[in-house]
Amino acid sequence: AMGVCSSSPVATPAKVGKPEDPFNNICMLTDSYKVTHHLQYPPGTTKIYSYFECRGGAYKEVCFFGLQYFLKKYMVGQVVTMEKIDQAEAYFKQHFSHPVWGYDEKIFNRAAWEYIAKDLGGYLPVTIKAVPEGTVVPYKNVLFTMENTDPKCFWLTNYLETLLVQVWYPTTVCTQSREQKKVIEKYLKATGTPDVIEKGLHLFKLHDFGFRGVSSVESAATGGAAHLVNFMGTDTMAALMAVKDYYHEAISGFSIPASEHSTMTSWGREKEVDAMRNMLDQYPTGLVACVSDSYDIFQACEKYWGTELKEKIEQRNGQLIVRPDSGELPKIVIDVLETLGKKFTCTTTSSGHKLLPPCIRVIQGDGIDINSLETVLEEMKSKGWAADNLAFGSGGALLQKLHRDTQKCAFKCSYALVAGVDRDVVKDPITDPGKKSKKGRLTLEQTDSGEWITKTEGRGSAEKDVLVEVYKNGKLLVDHKFNTVRARSNGEKHAATPLPKELSVGMPGDPLNNIVMLTDSYKVTHHLQYPPGTTKVYSYFECRGGKYPEVCFFGLQYFLKKYLVGQVVTKEKIDAAEAYFKIHFSHPVWGYNEKLFNRGAWEYILEEHGGKLPVEIKAVPEGTVLPYKNVLFTLENTDPKCFWLTNYLETLLVQLWYPTTVCTQSREQKKIIMKYLKSTGTPDVIDNGLHLFKLHDFGFRGVSSVESAATGGAGHLVNFLGSDTMAALVCCRDYYGEDCAGFSIPASEHSTMTSWGREKECEAMKNMLTQYPKGVVACVSDSYDIFNACTEYWGGELKAMIEKREGFLVVRPDSGELPQIVLDVLDKLASKFGTSETPTKHKLLPPCIRVIQGDGIDIDSLEMILKAMSEAGWAADNLAFGSGGALLQKLHRDTQKCAFKCSYAVVNGEGVDVVKDPITDPGKKSKKGRLSLECDEKGAWTTVVEGKGDPKKDQLVPVFKNGVMLTEEVFSKVRERSNKGL
Repeated sequence: AMGVCSSSPVATPAKVGKPEDPFNNICMLTDSYKVTHHLQYPPGTTKIYSYFECRGGAYKEVCFFGLQYFLKKYMVGQVVTMEKIDQAEAYFKQHFSHPVWGYDEKIFNRAAWEYIAKDLGGYLPVTIKAVPEGTVVPYKNVLFTMENTDPKCFWLTNYLETLLVQVWYPTTVCTQSREQKKVIEKYLKATGTPDVIEKGLHLFKLHDFGFRGVSSVESAATGGAAHLVNFMGTDTMAALMAVKDYYHEAISGFSIPASEHSTMTSWGREKEVDAMRNMLDQYPTGLVACVSDSYDIFQACEKYWGTELKEKIEQRNGQLIVRPDSGELPKIVIDVLETLGKKFTCTTTSSGHKLLPPCIRVIQGDGIDINSLETVLEEMKSKGWAADNLAFGSGGALLQKLHRDTQKCAFKCSYALVAGVDRDVVKDPITDPGKKSKKGRLTLEQTDSGEWITKTEGRGSAEKDVLVEVYKNGKLLVDHKFNTVRARSNGEKHAATPLPKELSVGMPGDPLNNIVMLTDSYKVTHHLQYPPGTTKVYSYFECRGGKYPEVCFFGLQYFLKKYLVGQVVTKEKIDAAEAYFKIHFSHPVWGYNEKLFNRGAWEYILEEHGGKLPVEIKAVPEGTVLPYKNVLFTLENTDPKCFWLTNYLETLLVQLWYPTTVCTQSREQKKIIMKYLKSTGTPDVIDNGLHLFKLHDFGFRGVSSVESAATGGAGHLVNFLGSDTMAALVCCRDYYGEDCAGFSIPASEHSTMTSWGREKECEAMKNMLTQYPKGVVACVSDSYDIFNACTEYWGGELKAMIEKREGFLVVRPDSGELPQIVLDVLDKLASKFGTSETPTKHKLLPPCIRVIQGDGIDIDSLEMILKAMSEAGWAADNLAFGSGGALLQKLHRDTQKCAFKCSYAVVNGEGVDVVKDPITDPGKKSKKGRLSLECDEKGAWTTVVEGKGDPKKDQLVPVFKNGVMLTEEVFSKVRERSNKGL
């Protein structure tokens, strides 16, 4: 095939997916450098005590949520076994090995893990005290603390940091969703409908549309659950499962029947009004929502809803909700309200604002974030419309467009016990006072007037401490109920009651993996919405545009193996799903419509297809690089009775946006690094393959879940070889057959440096060189004063040791202004170590010393630094980069405008080309008919539409059919394809 390495068919097609959760090994749920930290604390250390806080952020009030999920899923019970220790050691032996310096047996602390497994029964010897979940506390206060309970396991406290810092995600979603609730309440009152709040109907004004736009199923679960702390409307089924399994709430959110573009456009443009009438007929009572801009939203409002179907709407026992899905905000909302307002009789609220009759409302789900939500409500108010006319849906902005820096979440060591002496520990970099950490043992207290204070240096009162012990030695001590969490978020006081008997068994298996529920809930209702006689629905996935004109496709095989291969439909799963849907779609007035859940069709798949999914997927081989606006995969049903299944699977498969976007952006960064390595005179770095270590993945703690760390981290490893995200290595091995996809080195963190105390920082640094006498070693050097560290310690007391050492030291600044801090550090080191010149006359530090910049690195700052270095006469090879949140979290489905659309259907035996073409946004026009992806002799790619392609030239390869994998991608091949053209 032109331009790609072809995919090899599987010798024997894989019929069984991945059982259980391969990422759930506590020995590996950490940044790899932490594996080396047991050698770095001061001799005689017996206790490390650390805390988690929001150091600042976009919102001054933080609503703490999600810790209990992490504890139950990953930490409760016997989580350390000999089998897990063996598995971890096998990884680390390769991951930390070096072609020249080999592997240092001391690195993995096997004996300590065996001690936990054998002497402590596999239970983790730490205790965690936390503010009760749902509590609202001002930022800059402690939210939880953690310390080891066994003096031999002092190293364990911060080993668990990576995993537990991911609490930033549900806490930030919950915090931001609560702020949006405040905005909605304000406008409901200001426009004369406070009764909506009194009846609790404001809890349905912000609906979660985020399942497909978030980075993984696990993130959808925890982020979606966090939104449900504040609201009751959601289409993210994974969130309901998380709340039920981890917080004891049978059903925490509700939804309604609603259409999508595929169910409307499959009728054809000329029959749009019939599709709309069908919505009113299929759901004769209750709430029903209909997307109305597939072609012309104004015609839909005026001619269809407002004229032809008006009487039907007015006589119906329920409410129709009209959904525009494109157009400029806030104008489109006002235009739709004005159009409907001319057709339906409005009333006036107490504040003089117009209100549509109860039979009709509007929902805006496109482009909604906390800012546009307020803009829309303010515009409605000023144009005389009551806020109650509108509900909002929010997807990517609700669950994905936030990161660890949104609330500046951090976990820091504040106290250590060393040789029997208490030591208050603090990080205080001169290059960023905002990063100064808290000191000593902490309590969180509330004064009589309600003010919150974090008491430091052990000065707090144990009696007044609001932090409650929730976990100790593998056992859960407090089990929060979701209704109590909700009550606290509303300002109610609820003590966290200890469990009568501690919970000592965690959540078994992988409770989120039920294909019947891995969808947006409205899709459950879609089987009733396609035209009568539909037997096939054919849809495709593409990047409609985006930031980068070239897309590197990656990640499909993970989703297929994890969720779709083998018998994925069982009677238990159908029963579980139905039990959810019966309550999820029920209404206090209109009850539950038995037709909604298509039980018969799922039973048919179980009985006739052995529980295997009757669909076929054709995809471009993974790692292929092609221009955006081309088809990347297609999906169609293979059994005419299962036409509804194609788009049921959209929600899950659209999450491919995430590994594909990470992979695409990481590849763009590789291009920049290669450009500067060449232009500053060190092309040999590329020839030796060492450029593959120039962008290191620091993202595990800064991403929204373990699953996202796995797939996003794997996306980065398509382009580079350096990673501290262990979950990514597991993903590459288990899903792509690559034994060890990434490598790392021993490196320090602030806790291992600051626990020595400020006056002994030089000793801590010397210890790094002593513990790792050869090879590459990195040391964070700005805990106090980076400049002093470079000139007095590395360039002074320890200089001879560094120069004699077999290997090289990598100095890490971790604060300061970019790009200046990098230039300053290079200048300081050069003044002590000297430099040589590259052929382009750029300066190069001696081989014994290099720098890594891991703070504030994204694609823009990376290029800015390399440009500044070049202009200041520095070769690019002096520096490597680390990137965390920006690499794995600060991107979203709109970064590359990823979308999945129906383009073809068979209705009553006739093929129909299907298209969405909204007048309010030409950029959202979809492709039409059956598609093929073709590549000519010159390597130019084209998507041929309307079934006009040549099957012989089609680059889309069948990868999945009827529950079976047809091709097996190996990671080395994926890398090879992505490297073409670099």
